[in-house]
Amino acid sequence: MSLLGVAKRQQGFTLLELLVVLTVMALGSAGVALAMRSTPQQQLQEESQRLVAWLEAARTQARSQGLVVRAKFEMDGVTVLGLPRATLAQPRLQWLHSQTQAVPSELVLGPEPILPAQSIRLQHQRDPLATVLISTQGLRPFAPQP
Repeated sequence: MSLLGVAKRQQGFTLLELLVVLTVMALGSAGVALAMRSTPQQQLQEESQRLVAWLEAARTQARSQGLVVRAKFEMDGVTVLGLPRATLAQPRLQWLHSQTQAVPSELVLGPEPILPAQSIRLQHQRDPLATVLISTQGLRPFAPQP
């Protein structure tokens, strides 16, 4: 007690209060991290969206320059063959997820405006049921198929 008879108030937080708050924050963070984790099928959907945009950019360049262009699929990504180096901003596309693989290993992208029907299947190495088919019937752009 002070001289005036008024009890001094405690300032700050107790150790127990701080531990409770930290525990609640840790549990909340763990819940968010688990909720944001993507499944193999979601990972392949992400890869397919990027791949379709990239294939169409390479296909457009092949048509405009009149060059025979191929996309070669490898374990860690895709490389465009046949275009001058400075034509595409990204002549090689790395997979976002290391478990992605593509079958077959090559597509023809040009120079003809109408290509033969082609498709590529993206697969997840750990989950054989997770696949995405990307195809074109020749005139339309590449697109993921349901």
